[in-house]
Amino acid sequence: MPIKKEIVIIGLFLITILSACTNTEPAEKSSNDNNEKEPALKNNIELSVKEAAINEEVHFTIDDLDANTDVQLEWTEVEGTYKIENLYEFIGTKYSSKDVPLVTGTSDENGKWEGTFKVPQGFGGNHTLYITSDNKKIGQKGFFVRPKFSITPESGPVGTEVALEAEGLDWKTYKSMWNLTYDNKYTGMVSGVSTQGKTKAIFRASGSVGKHFLSLRSGYLGSPYINHESSPHTGWPAPDFVFEITDEDPIAAQYVEKTPKAASGGVEMPKLKNKKNVEVSMDKEEGIVGEKVALKASNLPKNKEVELVWNTMKGSRVTDSGFDEESAVLDTIKTDAEGNAEYKFEIPDDLGGLPHRIDLQIGDEIYGQTYLRITPSIVEITPSSGPQGTEISVTIKGGGWTEYDNAYYLTYDNAYSGYMCAFNSQGTLEYKIIATGELGYHVIDMYPGIYQQQEIETDMTLIPQLTYREDHPGSAMPAIRYGFEITEK
Repeated sequence: MPIKKEIVIIGLFLITILSACTNTEPAEKSSNDNNEKEPALKNNIELSVKEAAINEEVHFTIDDLDANTDVQLEWTEVEGTYKIENLYEFIGTKYSSKDVPLVTGTSDENGKWEGTFKVPQGFGGNHTLYITSDNKKIGQKGFFVRPKFSITPESGPVGTEVALEAEGLDWKTYKSMWNLTYDNKYTGMVSGVSTQGKTKAIFRASGSVGKHFLSLRSGYLGSPYINHESSPHTGWPAPDFVFEITDEDPIAAQYVEKTPKAASGGVEMPKLKNKKNVEVSMDKEEGIVGEKVALKASNLPKNKEVELVWNTMKGSRVTDSGFDEESAVLDTIKTDAEGNAEYKFEIPDDLGGLPHRIDLQIGDEIYGQTYLRITPSIVEITPSSGPQGTEISVTIKGGGWTEYDNAYYLTYDNAYSGYMCAFNSQGTLEYKIIATGELGYHVIDMYPGIYQQQEIETDMTLIPQLTYREDHPGSAMPAIRYGFEITEK
């Protein structure tokens, strides 16, 4: 039996390696759901250019049309999102499409139509233009939407926040996921799934004074594809950038960034169930462990004791015991003669990520509910300076538990070092790292990412997601920033 298991593993490994160098993109689905044969589309569209970037204008000439007929030029628009099930399971990416008009007009007496269209915002890559009339496709033409990339700023001291912006990323497998290296060290993933190919990756400048070299390469297996020149996709760019570290004091700070946007608005939590006219609210929707918050409730039964029940998850997804929801009574309060109640408390030391539900229970009945979310916070990062080899101790509270927020991914001077999980420790991340490098300040960053996914068409797991501010699925998890000053003694 062990031998068979090894054979299966080797076979899967070989399949993975072979698929990295072959085109296995899924075929486009036909819009014709019946067996009727559609007439062949004409090759009657001429374009001024074969490719263009978003917002650039393209001139077209179309002939062989019916005279004096209303026509339109259209293409297929794709919308991307992430698939999440049961609140915590990350399935993968999901794309839907629809035909949209680019420009409308009328053919002349000779069956000819000329005009221009502006390349609309959206996913880049290969597109098919269609000329249609009366909801029927007449002709077609291939067109390539060229992506654009830039970084800002291009210079600054160590710790400068740098934004790498891209638009026109593809939605198809090989060009939907990109990977950044900084001085030939892997930094993280760049994605634009829910932002429809337009995205912004954030990182901090690191290294000695002088020029530093950045490369952005596509790679759907979670790493850069290096021999771009000999791939089947040589029409795509492989951008390189230079960032110059200036001789100024480093931007030295330790902080948790503000809560970003979750992709597509984030996961939708179950609707709260309150009895008729009962209202429950928090003065804050989220906060860090130990932060003071206040709960208010109205229209409850008068002069009754109410248990405040805190709901959470406990367990582990990597042991046989698994995990499940658990509840505990925060406190018992009493309503006044009008059925109102207030309660001030410190946010419990518990899991971050998805919000916790608080139930207001009288006897065996739940009368009202509300949500409260725990966000990450820095408890300890010590010491902040010392010689090479110094051990740095870090404690963070508010880590999550789902497949998309239970882990953080560490970079040291923009080199990915590894990941850490918060579920088994109920939201607490404790770890140690060794200070290395030249004299001076070194940036250390913790990024959100995806722990595991079920559909691995593009493998986004176990790497930093640099586009976390707009395109991280599920719950909005911030980056955590700190650093270390290496001294002679």
